[in-house]
Amino acid sequence: MHKVAIATVTKGSIDAKTAAWRERTLAQMYPNAVGLWTISGTTLQAARCLQVDTFMASDCTHIFLLDSDVIPQERTIEKLLAYDMPFIAAPHVAIKGDEVGVMVLDRDGKGAYKQHNPWRPGSGLQGPNVVVGCAGMLIRRDVFEKVGKPWFRCIYDEYTGALLKTEDFDFCDRMHDKGLEVWAMCDLVINHKISMVV
Repeated sequence: MHKVAIATVTKGSIDAKTAAWRERTLAQMYPNAVGLWTISGTTLQAARCLQVDTFMASDCTHIFLLDSDVIPQERTIEKLLAYDMPFIAAPHVAIKGDEVGVMVLDRDGKGAYKQHNPWRPGSGLQGPNVVVGCAGMLIRRDVFEKVGKPWFRCIYDEYTGALLKTEDFDFCDRMHDKGLEVWAMCDLVINHKISMVV
């Protein structure tokens, strides 16, 4: 039987629709879901690491990372669980030029990313050599055991301090390095403040 920790990082507030979705999902999945809150006074990646530490000390089988400003579709977690994959995400909406799609990128084999095609909502299961945003990741416990600590980290240029890679893309890359696959179910797109893709 699956037991899911629904983990939300917040700086002290949460979108009302996100909170309603979360509480409804916890009630629908009871007793097979628990809520984890982290009020972040530090970096996002540190808060995510704290959540995974709490998850790993629990009896939960999976963690679902839910940002405080996203609204998943109804029964998203149950639908993702049905795929029985170590890692699967419900990607969030993104925009590139005049085109609206989802945050699913292909790895180019040289340490960079290119837009995955098709990248539209409703394009079904996409992967396995992709990276996705953290907003709706469902991750099984053994993935963390294979990837190891630090669970999440951002990569910065050592000279300029510029952000080179966000914590979600780094986590996906480290999964790939361990021979794990990253999948995104684009029929379960999450509403999110629009992200720009360059």
